[in-house]
Amino acid sequence: GAIFRIPIGNIIGDEGMGYYQTAYPIYVFLLVFSTNGAPAAISKMVSERLAIGQAGEAHRVFKVSFVLMAAIGILAAAIFFFGARPIVTLLKNPGAYYSMLAIAPALLFVPLMAVFRGYFQGMQEMEPTAVSQLAEQAVRVAVGLGLAIFLVSSGTELAAAGASAGTSVGPIVGTLVLIRLYQKRRGRIQQAIAAEGQKHFERAGDLLKQLAAIAIPITIG
Repeated sequence: GAIFRIPIGNIIGDEGMGYYQTAYPIYVFLLVFSTNGAPAAISKMVSERLAIGQAGEAHRVFKVSFVLMAAIGILAAAIFFFGARPIVTLLKNPGAYYSMLAIAPALLFVPLMAVFRGYFQGMQEMEPTAVSQLAEQAVRVAVGLGLAIFLVSSGTELAAAGASAGTSVGPIVGTLVLIRLYQKRRGRIQQAIAAEGQKHFERAGDLLKQLAAIAIPITIG
């Protein structure tokens, strides 16, 4: 991420950075509300249930959280994508329109990554988080720089959008990595669930309330 900032500024120039910097802070602002407290909350809830032998309930926390975060991600991405024109008009920077569009998909995939990472962390497994973060950042830098260089001859607006696109492609790759790592562990997870004795089922609504009670204060903080 630190390496990315210097060359991208040289490639797209001050004007291009103006477009990029218009889109990126809004993306970060929405991202804080959609993911900031989620991994910690999911991790805590999963680890609590695994500690008392409720692997099935730990997995239900994962599934309920996934549905919730997918819905939040879809909503945030839709607001950013379909509201791009009004947003840049309000900010008096219409040249940032394509950068807004390019970043929108990230608002869908980053919340999904947060769910997987929280679930793995709750199982005391940090490797998936580390591997996915490395893949995400490497792809983000490579794609952002590559597209900026490729599109700079087409105009500053598109070059800035290319730089912004790396912010979306990186999380897509990170999500795919996490899905693959989850699939590799799925058999073991199912065995743990099957080995449970008496089953205990919590309502989805109760799980969501617990998730919100933990995640919201962290997000506000």
